[in-house]
Amino acid sequence: MNSLDKQKEIRSILIPENKPEVRKIDGQPTKIIGYAVRWNQLSNPIWGMFQEQFRKGAFTNRMADVYAAWQHDEREILGRTPSTLQVEEDEIGLRYEIEPPSWADKYLETIERGDVRGSSFIFRAVKEEWNETNPDMPIRTVVEAELIEVSPVTRPAYPSSSVGTRSEEEVFKSRPAIPMPKSTETPDLEAEQRARQLHLYKP
Repeated sequence: MNSLDKQKEIRSILIPENKPEVRKIDGQPTKIIGYAVRWNQLSNPIWGMFQEQFRKGAFTNRMADVYAAWQHDEREILGRTPSTLQVEEDEIGLRYEIEPPSWADKYLETIERGDVRGSSFIFRAVKEEWNETNPDMPIRTVVEAELIEVSPVTRPAYPSSSVGTRSEEEVFKSRPAIPMPKSTETPDLEAEQRARQLHLYKP
């Protein structure tokens, strides 16, 4: 496993407005459509360590070679850019359109019935920012990232339990340290001592 593989991260979105859908139009190929990311939308706490959001345009110019797989299974590739997979950034987030092969027809019904209602993606963070105003729950903002894969999924996939991906704990531990503020004032020890004496021996 090379170092780039270790930098891969997986995120999943399982909310009603993000579930994938099957679109069938007469005379046109059947498509699976969904959103993998919604801009500036804070995630739920990730393993209780931090929250995360993606800045609008985070994937601009980093979507050259992206593939779509069923349930993150690379043996079942549904599409690939630029022909059978289209990925684009709009005002809402990162949108994908998959033109699946005929053998995937067996999966379309599970999406239509709502059995498969999540969208997941694999990415590699290039630039990120951390806000630790709340030290108990820092916020990670992914400013720039390389998109690797999008997938319709049944349930979330967590990097900590996936081989070859970077865990959330590693992300959290690798965040830049925040230096402690230094005092710019030099304590007046003599004044403190006099004040203490006045307090102790006040008539």
